[in-house]
Amino acid sequence: MERLHKVSAGFIFAFICLHFANHLIGLEGIAAHQQFLEAARLIYRHPVVEMVLLMAFVIQMITGIALSRVIWREKKDIIHQLQAISGTYLAVFIFVHVAWVFLGRLVLNLDTNFDYAAATMITPGWSWVFMPLYGLAVVALFMHLGCITYDIFKKTDKRLGVACLVIVQGAGLYVTYLLLMMYSGRLYPIDLPDQYTDVFGHPVIAVTAPKDGKPAKEEAVPAPSEDKTAEKPASPPQ
Repeated sequence: MERLHKVSAGFIFAFICLHFANHLIGLEGIAAHQQFLEAARLIYRHPVVEMVLLMAFVIQMITGIALSRVIWREKKDIIHQLQAISGTYLAVFIFVHVAWVFLGRLVLNLDTNFDYAAATMITPGWSWVFMPLYGLAVVALFMHLGCITYDIFKKTDKRLGVACLVIVQGAGLYVTYLLLMMYSGRLYPIDLPDQYTDVFGHPVIAVTAPKDGKPAKEEAVPAPSEDKTAEKPASPPQ
C-alpha cells in the first residue's frame, strides 16, 4: 500500500508543481495567470492525462487515509502524526476541490480560471468558507512535504531533517499568505465578469491594490440597483 501511495504521489507532485507555478505567476497579474493556464491546460486537460491524474488522486486519498490510520493505531512520533493529520486534510480537500472544479465546468458552465477562484474569496458568504478551506490546504500540503523531507534526512542527520521541516513549512506559510492576498484582491484590483457575479453575487467590499507602499484600502460599494433600465423623467416642456 505504501508503494502504491508513493507511485501515485509522483504523478500528483508533477501536477502540483505545474499548478502552483500557475498560481505564483498570477502574482504578476491576471493576464499572466490566464496565459500560463491556457498553456498548462494543453497538458493536464488532455483526456488521457486527466484520467491518469484523477486515478492518482483517488489512489492517493484511499491509501493515504489507510496509512494515517496505521500511524494513529501504532501511536508513532509527532512528525508522523503531523504527516497523518495533514494528509487526511489533503484527502478531504482534494475530494472537495475536484468536485468544485467539475461543478464549475459541467454544471455552472464557467471557466474555472482566476476569476472562478477569486469570486469565492471576495464575495461575502463564500469567502468565510473558501479562504480557510484553501489556506489550510496549502499549509497542510507544505506540512506534508516537510514531514517527507524530515523522513529522508533523519537517518543521516536528525537536526538537518528538523531544519528542512521548519524551512518547508515556513515557505508554505508565506506562499499561503501571498495566494490569499492575491485572490482576495489585496495585491491588485479584481473586476469580476458578469457571469461570475451572477453565480456568486456582487462583492460588497471593493479592495484597492496598495500604492506607494501604503496598505490596501477597502471601500464600500453600493448594492446594484434592482431596476437597471429605469430612466430619468423627461424634462418638462419649456
